[in-house]
Amino acid sequence: MSVQVLVSQKGPLPISVAFNSPGDLTAVLEVNGSVWTTTANQMIGIQVQLDGVNLGTANIFSNGASTHRAVVPAYFKVPLKYGVQHKLVLTAATSATTSDFNDFFTAVIHY
Repeated sequence: MSVQVLVSQKGPLPISVAFNSPGDLTAVLEVNGSVWTTTANQMIGIQVQLDGVNLGTANIFSNGASTHRAVVPAYFKVPLKYGVQHKLVLTAATSATTSDFNDFFTAVIHY
């Protein structure tokens, strides 16, 4: 199995990256990272968007405030087209979600 690293960087969110697919294929997009909240007992996470379409979120429930939390990795089946530039955007999933330079994000395509 081959992989293509799309994002491997510090925050804050939002993060946007353009990439080209190596072929016409259906792949799996994996998204990981950390986020935090200023208020206890909040669902927080990373919203994942590909080519303007919301795919879903990588979430974690935070019982405490002001603590960076690793989200549960999220996997999305994505159709990719060769010769087309695709755009991946990672944003805060909720209004309670915060990120800063202490958070790190990765997004990988598995072929």
